[in-house]
Amino acid sequence: EISLNDVEPEWFIGPNFSAEIDSACSLRRCNGSTSLIISKDQRCTSIRRSSSAPTVHDVQPVIAPAAAERRPEINVVTWNIAAPNNNPFEFWATHGDQEYDELMLSVHQHIENPEGLDLNLDNVFTRSMFEELKWEISQQGISSLDDLDRIWTTDLACRKMITGFLKDKSFGEKRLISMPDRISSSIKTPSGQELFRPSPITASLDQIDDVASWWAQWKRFMFHTPPLVRGETKRSVFSLLQIIPRAKYPALSQDEEAMSIPLQALCMALFDASFTHLLAHLAPATWQPLKRSLRAAICENKAAACVAILAARHAAADVIFAQEASEAFAARA
Repeated sequence: EISLNDVEPEWFIGPNFSAEIDSACSLRRCNGSTSLIISKDQRCTSIRRSSSAPTVHDVQPVIAPAAAERRPEINVVTWNIAAPNNNPFEFWATHGDQEYDELMLSVHQHIENPEGLDLNLDNVFTRSMFEELKWEISQQGISSLDDLDRIWTTDLACRKMITGFLKDKSFGEKRLISMPDRISSSIKTPSGQELFRPSPITASLDQIDDVASWWAQWKRFMFHTPPLVRGETKRSVFSLLQIIPRAKYPALSQDEEAMSIPLQALCMALFDASFTHLLAHLAPATWQPLKRSLRAAICENKAAACVAILAARHAAADVIFAQEASEAFAARA
């Protein structure tokens, strides 16, 4: 909760919101998902989100109330609810089962010091799996996959799973994993059912015993499950992937931009396969029961829980900014 009374020039930074505010509380710069800020001087500044980064523009000045009529302060709450995120393992939670702490510590230690677990990627996601992936992509109408084959054969296949892939920050800079994860982590089917991508990092309840069982489920979800998007049934979850623009993410090469749709599918598969292998090795009997308990506590009824928190703790706020809120949240709010 931010009080905008008698502020000095400084940066306010929230979950998905940052703004430089001067002593008159007028917004100078902003990035994030906020839709409207009204300053305490005589100007209204709005933030417009487009397909690229948000932009700030001034609109016509509005007449502010006389000083005597103004309230002494404005109480503002900003919360990135992150509705698209349903990863039970994203945050280290408080859990009553000691096995949870043991699992989290074990994963942390092996990410920091992989030792014998740092296999080549093609020992986890095999060549035959890659060929099956290529075939599935070709059935989606993408015919030229020579570049994808080249980048797999000459680069990705021989990378180490942890030190060469999971810990390589360039994949984040290029959005080759986070973008497809955001799009495919959960979908609605035409029947109204909510489904999750089979993965350790989604709210999926599918039983995953090893990489082989994960792969069969992953292919079915990505390529053979039609999602419902804004009332329209799409061909597949894969069909929702879009080209990642190099203009916005300059870390991408021109070749990577051109093949960014199939490359996203490959990188997402490698990421899910890597964590499936890691968890199946470190805690084969416990990681899935622990995930289900976290899902029940964190993901289920999330919208209702968020509304209850705001009502209990921030009902007196003048303005509440909710970023990345779901339709379920909006209906309850």
